[in-house]
Amino acid sequence: MRSYSLKWRLVSIILVVFIILWSLVFCWLYFELEKQLQNTLDERLSASAHMVARLIQQLPVDEIANTANAIQQDYGTQNLIACQVSLFSSNVSSNHQVIAKTQGSPESLSTRKIGLSTWSENDVEWRSYVLQKGQIQVVAAERLQLRYSLLKQILQSVLIPLIITLILCIFLILWIIRVEFQPLDQIARHLSHKKQHLSDAATYLLELKTQNIPKEIQPFVDGLLQLIYDLHQSLENEKSFSAFAAHELRSPLTAIKTHVQLSQLILSQTGQTEGKIDFNLKQAETSIQRYEQLLEQLLLLSKTEIQPKHISMESTDVAQALRHVISELEQKYPNLSKNLNIDWKSLSLINLSYATLGIVLKNLIENAYLHAQSKSPIQVYMDKEDLVVADTGHGLSDDELGLLTQRFWRKSSQNAGHGLGLPLIKLLLQRQEFTIIFKHNIPTGLVALIREASKV
Repeated sequence: MRSYSLKWRLVSIILVVFIILWSLVFCWLYFELEKQLQNTLDERLSASAHMVARLIQQLPVDEIANTANAIQQDYGTQNLIACQVSLFSSNVSSNHQVIAKTQGSPESLSTRKIGLSTWSENDVEWRSYVLQKGQIQVVAAERLQLRYSLLKQILQSVLIPLIITLILCIFLILWIIRVEFQPLDQIARHLSHKKQHLSDAATYLLELKTQNIPKEIQPFVDGLLQLIYDLHQSLENEKSFSAFAAHELRSPLTAIKTHVQLSQLILSQTGQTEGKIDFNLKQAETSIQRYEQLLEQLLLLSKTEIQPKHISMESTDVAQALRHVISELEQKYPNLSKNLNIDWKSLSLINLSYATLGIVLKNLIENAYLHAQSKSPIQVYMDKEDLVVADTGHGLSDDELGLLTQRFWRKSSQNAGHGLGLPLIKLLLQRQEFTIIFKHNIPTGLVALIREASKV
C-alpha cells in the first residue's frame, strides 16, 4: 500500500485550486480592465476632437490659425494627445490645408479615415479619431504605448495586493491545517511508540474519547480502541488460561490415576474387593466426565472467541428452550423440578439463538441449583424483555460479584465445576449484542438478568 501525507495532499489541492481560481480572476480582470480602458480613452479622444471643433467653429476664419496655435501649445505642453486641424476648400475635399498641429505629431494624421482607427508610423503605434464638420477636420491621436503603460500601472496596483493576499492565504491555510490536524498528529506520535504496552495505548485512547476530537476520526478512534481492548482481553484470557488451566486439567487426571492405583492395590490383596473396586471405578468415571466437561467448555470458549459479534436475526421461544434444558438437567438431577418456580405466563420470545439460550439457561440453573443452596425454589421469569433467573441462597459479597464472570474463578476450591460456565455465557451473550447483569437479591441470594446491550 502506497502511503501519502493527508495533510500535505490537502494543502497542495487547496493551493492549486486557489492559484487556478485567482489566475482566472486575474485574466478576467485584465481583459475587462483593458476593454474598459480602451473605451474610456477612445471616448477621451472623441471628446477632445469635438471640443476643438466647437471652439474653431465659433471663430472667424482669420482667427482660426491663432486659436489653433493656442490649442497646439496646450496639447504640446501636455504631450499626451497629438492634434491636427485642417481646413478644406469649399469644393474639393481632398485639398485641405493644415493650419495647426501639435509638436511631434505624425505626418500622416491628415490621411486617417473618419472615426477611430489604429495604425503605425515609424514603429510607433497610434490610436486616432478623425472628426469632420463643415470645412474643418480635427484629428486627435495618442500613442498606444501610453495606454499600455497606464494599463500596466493599474494592473500592478491590483496585482500586488492580490499576490500579497494569496501568500497570506497560503500561510493561513498552512497554519489552520496544522492546528486542525494536531489530534491526528498526537495520535500518530503516541501510537508509534514501539515499546508501548497495550494497556497504555487503551488508556490513552480512553482519555482521548473524552476530549474534543473531529467527528471524522471518531469512528477511527472507537474502532482502534475496540481492537486494542479485544486484543488486551484476549491476552489477559491467555494469561489466566496458562495460570489456571494446568491446575484444572491436572486435578481430574490425578483423581483418575489415584482411583486406578487404588483398584490395582485392592486387586493385589485378598478378601472381599468387588465393592471397593466398583466404588473406585465409579469415582474414576466421575473424574473422566468432569475432565470431558472441562474440555468441552474450553473448546466452546475457543470457538466463541473467534466468532464476530452479530445481532441474532432469529427469535427463540424461551418456554420451549427452558423445557428442553430442564429435561436434560433432570437426567443428572432428578429432583430439579421441585426446586424450580417458573412463571410460564411471563415467558415470551427473546432475540437469541436457540443454542445460545439453551447454554445460558442450563448454566444459570445448574449453578443456582448446585452452589446457591437456595432456601426457596429458583425463580425463572421474564420482566418485559429481560430474562431473569433468581435464587435466595447465601449470595456473594460485592467483591465476589465482580469476579463472578472471571475465568476459572470459584468461591471455594471445594466447589464442583471449573469456573468456566459463567464466563462462557457472558461471551456468548456479547457475541449476540446481549449482556448478563448480576446483582444482589433482596433479602438474600443473587439475580441474573439477561438484557440487550443497547438497553443497558
